[in-house]
Amino acid sequence: MTSKFSISQALLAIAIAYFAYALLNFSKEIPSFIKAIDRTTPHISTIVDEVELVRAEVTQVRILVDKQVPAILQQINNILPLVEQGLEQSEHYSKQLPNLWQHLDKVEMQLQVLQKDLPKILKRIDAVVLTSNDVISESAKWRPHSTKYLIEIEHSRDDIPQYLTRIENIVIDAKSIGKEASSGLVSGIFKGVISLPFEVVAGLTGIVDTKSRSAKNLTANDVTMLQEKVLILLEDNSKKQIFWQNGESGNRGKILKEMKFIKKGQTCHEVTFINYFKGQEETLEKVMCKGQDDIWQVN
Repeated sequence: MTSKFSISQALLAIAIAYFAYALLNFSKEIPSFIKAIDRTTPHISTIVDEVELVRAEVTQVRILVDKQVPAILQQINNILPLVEQGLEQSEHYSKQLPNLWQHLDKVEMQLQVLQKDLPKILKRIDAVVLTSNDVISESAKWRPHSTKYLIEIEHSRDDIPQYLTRIENIVIDAKSIGKEASSGLVSGIFKGVISLPFEVVAGLTGIVDTKSRSAKNLTANDVTMLQEKVLILLEDNSKKQIFWQNGESGNRGKILKEMKFIKKGQTCHEVTFINYFKGQEETLEKVMCKGQDDIWQVN
C-alpha cells in the first residue's frame, strides 16, 4: 500500500513539474504576443473605419436599388409581351421547319441534277460565245454600210415631204381639169405649181396678213401652194391637218383645221397656219367660210 501511494505521488509531482515548465515557456512568449497586439491595434481602427465606409456605401447602393427596382420591374413587364410574341413566332417558325427542310432537300436534288448537266450547259455556252463572236465580227463589217444607209435614210426623210407635195399637186391638177371640163374654170400648171381660178384666188387673198413676217419672207409660189393646200384641207372632212413645202424656196408649213361651225348660214372653220421660213416660225389664225357659190373665203 505504501509503494503504490508513492508512485502516484511521484507521477503527480512529475505532472506538476511539467505544467510548471509549460507555464514558464508560455510566460516567455507573452511579451511577443503583447508586441504583436500592439502592432495590430492601429490597423484595427483603420479596418473599423473602412468597414464603416463600406457599410455607408452599401446603404446608398441599397437606396439606389430600391429606387430603380420599380422601373426595372416595369420594363420587365413591358418586355414580357414581346418575349411572349417572340416565343409564339419561334413556335410558328419551328412548325415551318419541316417544310423548309423538305424544300431544301428538293433544291439539293435539283442542284445535283444541274451539276450533272453542267458540262453540257458549259459546252452550249461556249458554242453561243463562238456564235456571238462571229455575229460581232459580221456586225463590225456592216457598221460602215449601216452608217451610209442611215445617211441615205436621213436624205430620204428630207425628200419625202417634197414628193408628197408633188403628188398632192398632181391630184389638185386632176381635180382642176375635171372642174374645167364641167364648169369652165381656168386651171393649169405654172412652173410646177398649180394655179387656181381667179374667183378662188380672190377669196384667199387674206390668208397671209400684209403686215406679218410671212408676207415679207414667203415667195409667190409659197403663197400659191399655201392656198392650194388649205383648199384640199377644207374640202376633205376626214383631214384635220396638212403640210406644204416648197423645194425651190426651202420654206414649209403646217395647216390645222378646227371643227366646223355655222356663221350667218355659212359653213366655217377656224384655220391655223404655222409657217417656217429662214429659221423662223410664225402662226397665223383665220376663219374661213364657204359662200353660196361654193367658194371658200377668209372672213
